[in-house]
Amino acid sequence: MVSAPARQSGDTANGARVSSGAFVKDGTLKIHNAVVSAVMTISCTTTPGAYPVRVAQPADSQSSPSEAGRPWGSVRVAAINDQARQECAERVADAPKESEEEDWGPDAPWPQTPWHVLTVQAGGQITAQDNTHLAYDGDVKLTSPGFTRPVVMHGDKGVSATARIRCDTKPGLYTVQWNEADKPATVWARYRVTAAAADCQDPPIDTGAPAVRIAAPIALAVLAALGAGTWLWLRRRSRSAA
Repeated sequence: MVSAPARQSGDTANGARVSSGAFVKDGTLKIHNAVVSAVMTISCTTTPGAYPVRVAQPADSQSSPSEAGRPWGSVRVAAINDQARQECAERVADAPKESEEEDWGPDAPWPQTPWHVLTVQAGGQITAQDNTHLAYDGDVKLTSPGFTRPVVMHGDKGVSATARIRCDTKPGLYTVQWNEADKPATVWARYRVTAAAADCQDPPIDTGAPAVRIAAPIALAVLAALGAGTWLWLRRRSRSAA
């Protein structure tokens, strides 16, 4: 495992790649509030000796994904016998997958990346903000299995939306889908839900307001028709009386 203070330099930022000839595969630095860290596995077939470790900027910010980066340290691999090598292979095969979750601290707008996981209690609210400024007012709808309803992002210079988590949402990790017209939906964010309070109640869904807005013009049209009919009836009556 390697770690460094978070937000101290560009090449040790969240998403930076850590590489060495001794590793099974490159590691990726993930932010965990005050530090960035990565866990790599030493290959069971690595020849004993010292190997340099390098760190490179995230692939999406490199001019070439093959950039090796700068020297960052070294790792010394000890010699092992055949039995230990076999046990090593079994441990590597059974090792759990490293978590991709990120913790950007309590003050960072959410989400910074799709793996920026925010914790929210069922029945609570969560505010999402487009930190990349890729969307415009009203263009994007956010959906998630835990939301009481889909929400649309609004704003002038930057768009955001606040969603409420259903009280019956089970604890666990949930995704948020970014839905934009004429584009495929994508996983845009993740959040973790904890158990709801005992007295949690979802707010009632307001279905009355749209009906009033739709019914009002209809009512006016009906009144206008009734008024015209009454005027014609009175006019005919006055002619017959004359």
